[in-house]
Amino acid sequence: MSKAPNRWLTTALYTAARLLLWLAIWALLQYLTPVKGLLAVVLGLLISSAISIIVLDRQRDVMSEGIGSFFGGINQKIANSAAAEDAWQEEIRAAQSGPGQQSGAAQAVDQDQQATLLEGNDQHGSHRATDNDTHRLDGENKAE
Repeated sequence: MSKAPNRWLTTALYTAARLLLWLAIWALLQYLTPVKGLLAVVLGLLISSAISIIVLDRQRDVMSEGIGSFFGGINQKIANSAAAEDAWQEEIRAAQSGPGQQSGAAQAVDQDQQATLLEGNDQHGSHRATDNDTHRLDGENKAE
């Protein structure tokens, strides 16, 4: 856990350096130029941002590596938990299906095939019913 204080320390140092750079630029603008107030604040932010891109590049890289490793660790924990949960669910499915029964995937395929067959039978059955109704109506018309 020695990386955690370094990670937060580098983040705090980078943030403090950015803030000090902005304050220095703002003070120069405020007291040495005719630019005052909100305009000095905005110009100070823009100028200090441009300077920090060059001057604080190394600190920003160190800080981003620390933050990246922090979130990488969180993502790895999430992936490990998801894998453990998937394995646990597979064990439950295997225990429920029993040794002589089909697996969950095979049962799902069989259910899909049965649904397809039922739909096909429904379509054929409706044609047969229509044909029977036609024959019945023809027979009634002839009887009249």
